[in-house]
Amino acid sequence: MSIPTPASDRSVVERTLSVLGAFDTGNVRLTVSEISRRSGIPVATAYRIVAKLLSWGALERAEHNRYTIGLRLWEIALLAPRHSDLRSAAVPHMFELRAMTRSAVLLSVRDGNEGICLESVSVTARPLHRSWSRGHRFPLHATACGRVLLAAADDLTWEEIHTLGLGPHTPRTVTDPGVLRGLVEQGRRQGFAVCDGELLDGVVEVAAPLYDADGTAVGAVGLVTDRDRTAHDRDRTAHVHDLARPLLTAAGRISRSLALRTRTEGQHHSSTDNQRSRT
Repeated sequence: MSIPTPASDRSVVERTLSVLGAFDTGNVRLTVSEISRRSGIPVATAYRIVAKLLSWGALERAEHNRYTIGLRLWEIALLAPRHSDLRSAAVPHMFELRAMTRSAVLLSVRDGNEGICLESVSVTARPLHRSWSRGHRFPLHATACGRVLLAAADDLTWEEIHTLGLGPHTPRTVTDPGVLRGLVEQGRRQGFAVCDGELLDGVVEVAAPLYDADGTAVGAVGLVTDRDRTAHDRDRTAHVHDLARPLLTAAGRISRSLALRTRTEGQHHSSTDNQRSRT
């Protein structure tokens, strides 16, 4: 863990980002004192920054003198092209996939050595796990979406994951780097990855890659189902393949929709540039 830089040596922007960075999936509601401690910024300075962020809408006041990330910050994040284009292309097919499989559907991307759930369509009022809720991060090694994303990751990402260690989340979690690489390669060959009870006991996840117009893997779409639903199947492997078929079909449709959006936007920008050059 990095040692916070003294506040006097940090710019206003750096300190503001440190305040926002104090929040994570395990710390969604913080007091000013907790923000100060987690960011390495004096309480008085943290209080002033929190007040500014509160007035702008980046933070919101919660009960018991705590603060949470504000909706305005989330609205700004939604403008990120990687999110908006992928989400727009995927969401209609995600609802269709849920109806076909009666399973929760996830849309995710990789951010460094973690995955981020961009969107989820649940079959129940409550998500199966917070890692499969929109905006939450999840470990790459213990999830099917993560393994799909790892298949397109560079060597530096693999090194970081190995350095940090493949922590166990359940007794079934794969923690051996060599075994993990083998499973990632197997998923690459068959077109989809499978995790059975590795992040949350009793939950099966199947995921497939999503590609842009250049054929670059830019995300993953996954299905999450309770293993109890497959407990009475004679052949669980056959059931997983039954899930994989509509998943791969949906992944192909999402990829084509994303490619079409990318080409259309490219043609629009090219036409706009040409018009500007003639004026």
